Amino acid sequence: MKIKFNILNYSFYFELAKRKKVKSKVNSDISKLPKPYKLNFGPGPNWVKPDSSWLAVDIDPNLGDILVDFQQFEQIPIESKSVECVYGSHVFEHISIFKSQLVFNEIYRVLQTGGIVRIIVPDAVKSIKEYLNQNTEFELFKRRIERQKNNKNPNYTLFECMREDFLSKNGQIDLLGHETLAHQNAWDFETLKMHLIKAGFKEENIKRVDFKNSQSVHFSFEGTYKSEANEDYRSLYVEAIK
Repeated sequence: MKIKFNILNYSFYFELAKRKKVKSKVNSDISKLPKPYKLNFGPGPNWVKPDSSWLAVDIDPNLGDILVDFQQFEQIPIESKSVECVYGSHVFEHISIFKSQLVFNEIYRVLQTGGIVRIIVPDAVKSIKEYLNQNTEFELFKRRIERQKNNKNPNYTLFECMREDFLSKNGQIDLLGHETLAHQNAWDFETLKMHLIKAGFKEENIKRVDFKNSQSVHFSFEGTYKSEANEDYRSLYVEAIK
């Protein structure tokens, strides 16, 4: 949309451009695929589907069987109780605080009874503790400082390293636009559990687990490819069964 305004008899124009809304939709023909489905939220390019019942949920049309923009999230566009399991590694910290509860609600809706969700997020408590201890040897902080040095920012502080667990710049400009956030949410176990209970999961069915330690055989691919899920020293692993 072009806007005109006048200053001192000079005319100026500027244009407002909104980021195109990605409508949640099925990007591939899943009608012939076996049910129940298995969903992987934002799996990235390194993940290989274990079998044809797995569907990738992503904003990138080159990666997603189901296209979803979590910043403008409305629903998972599949029927209720049609999913056996959901996996999401280092995705939920990218979902706005205004949308995260709705995403959890939708996961509960599409899961069949006995279905399981495995959620892996940055462990914000670990980063806070390492910051308070001023641990310059914490691997995550060292990596972030090195990245900033490569970007000609040699004075990146430990606080800024810790803050990236909560807020960080988006690097997917083509998909998410300029001056948008990557990380914009954070949890500890108790807070994540509260959101899952609010979605419908029973407290006794929500557990903190470890890397490659799952209540389901369907997540056995964890650790077999390059992924932030492998960074157990700074990740929180949680499973909930419907």
